[in-house]
Amino acid sequence: MDLLTLFGVLLGGAAVVIGFMLEGGHFASLLQPEALLVVLGGTLGAVMIQNTWARFFDAIRRLRTVFIRAQQVDEASLAAVLEWGDQAKLNGLLAFESMDWNGIHPFARRGLELLAGGVSTAVLEDALHRELEAYGRANMAAARVWQQAGGYAPTFGILGSVLGLIQVTAHLVEPSQLGTGIAVAFVATLYGLALANLVFLPLYGKMRAHIESELRLRKLYLDGLLAISRKETPHMIATRLAGEVGARGDANAWARQNAQAGATVN
Repeated sequence: MDLLTLFGVLLGGAAVVIGFMLEGGHFASLLQPEALLVVLGGTLGAVMIQNTWARFFDAIRRLRTVFIRAQQVDEASLAAVLEWGDQAKLNGLLAFESMDWNGIHPFARRGLELLAGGVSTAVLEDALHRELEAYGRANMAAARVWQQAGGYAPTFGILGSVLGLIQVTAHLVEPSQLGTGIAVAFVATLYGLALANLVFLPLYGKMRAHIESELRLRKLYLDGLLAISRKETPHMIATRLAGEVGARGDANAWARQNAQAGATVN
């Protein structure tokens, strides 16, 4: 579980509140339910107008991904692809029919099942590409809902402040109330900016990073399964895909080490 998201929200919120109090402000003055209603209600309403019900609820459902560590392209995932290449070289593609699916990524499992079914490389590539594109399209559409919310929230914060100032002008004959009234009015702007920059936009960024990481992993499996379908040797597969972890270490050294098993088969 990725708790960095929760810690970040708490730290950012605490910094704002504590900083305000150190300047002499009172915490109670930040608690304005009316302003929160205007900002949250207006933002959600605008987002609903821009999206369908299905996409809106999908965006809420996918929020759980920001608390889940994204799967990374690493040596373990590359080693799994190389192992499948070894199995195909030794026992043929039918060996995938009876393999243990525990711990295997659903996207990779789909590809292995197609390989076991004897589909051509062209059909395999088309099916997996379609699935890859559908995943990216659906998830990015859900993530953009929170980006939209981040754009609307500051505007509704200003709207809440305007509404508050309208109330202030109704008490111009009471100068002692003006200072407090104006301060309360601007709390709505604070809510709008805080929600946009501490919640909505960071959620979008975290979801997008999670999606991109997942797409890289699926692309790795796609390339590996296509190489297996083309009957490439384990050594060739290891050499071709080692660059996927190049940013994490010496890709060429990884390829030499992990291609040894494939070389014995060749």
